[in-house]
Amino acid sequence: MFTTLYGNEPVKAYLSRAVQEERLPQTLLFEGMEGIGKSLFARELAGHLLLGVEAFDHHPDFHVLQPEGKSGLHAIDELRKCIDQVYEAPFESKRKVFVIHDAERMQAPSANALLKTLEEPPLDTTIILLTSLARDILPTILSRCIQLHFHPLPTECIEKILKARGFSLHFAPLAHGSASKALLLATDSSFLQMQKILLDLLSNPVFYPDLADQIEKIELLLEPIKEEDPVAYYRRVDLLFATLLMWARDQVLLSIGGAASFFSEKLKVKTSFSLPAFEQIIQEARKAFQRNMKLSVCLQQCFLAF
Repeated sequence: MFTTLYGNEPVKAYLSRAVQEERLPQTLLFEGMEGIGKSLFARELAGHLLLGVEAFDHHPDFHVLQPEGKSGLHAIDELRKCIDQVYEAPFESKRKVFVIHDAERMQAPSANALLKTLEEPPLDTTIILLTSLARDILPTILSRCIQLHFHPLPTECIEKILKARGFSLHFAPLAHGSASKALLLATDSSFLQMQKILLDLLSNPVFYPDLADQIEKIELLLEPIKEEDPVAYYRRVDLLFATLLMWARDQVLLSIGGAASFFSEKLKVKTSFSLPAFEQIIQEARKAFQRNMKLSVCLQQCFLAF
């Protein structure tokens, strides 16, 4: 199992052993940054559980839930439909598998509707939740799942992925361990511009109103995506906040004489930098964005804090 997938060897070992020994938990949460293989692991595990099925996108016992609509949230009607399907008998296989993408995008009523099902699913059912923001999921949901943490991919793995698709390896170190971010940088010049603006501001801080002007450019670049695909829009925003967090963690590594983990370019170390304080600021800004505050205002809060 998982022989064609990159990285996260401890997760591979755990899942393979659990399946072999028939001890796989019925409710799993795959947690980690966007683009490191969580959905690919879920698909491969599902294929194995559905008796080795490979082409199972339309398999009647394989169910996938995605956020939808302009809000990019999980609709409660779709989750209730999922709950009904959990208690139905399998159609072709001996089991049913449900994969819920972006589980953090369930609002409280939707998440609460799922609680009982996660606590006592039928014996023929496996439910896999995927998230890049476990802290935004209700604690009651987390407590009902076995959580598996996925780590960023090594740069050499991302280089192989880019090479296989004919893209420049230049984007590998810029992706900070995320294959989907590498592919996004390689195929979407606007996202590359957004990240460059953030990194320029981090390296050479400016103040209002120049700061507001620069961040406004990010919002303008995102506007067409917001109209065309709200889910993709929210994922890009999450990646931008993740970039800030990765920069912050590299600041700590550099300040104690270590090597930067995510950024290959030379960073200017801030001697008075506090990682816990900055992480808290970023999380508050992210939550404000989720409450419909303008993205430009939320990003400005992060930069004005240091």
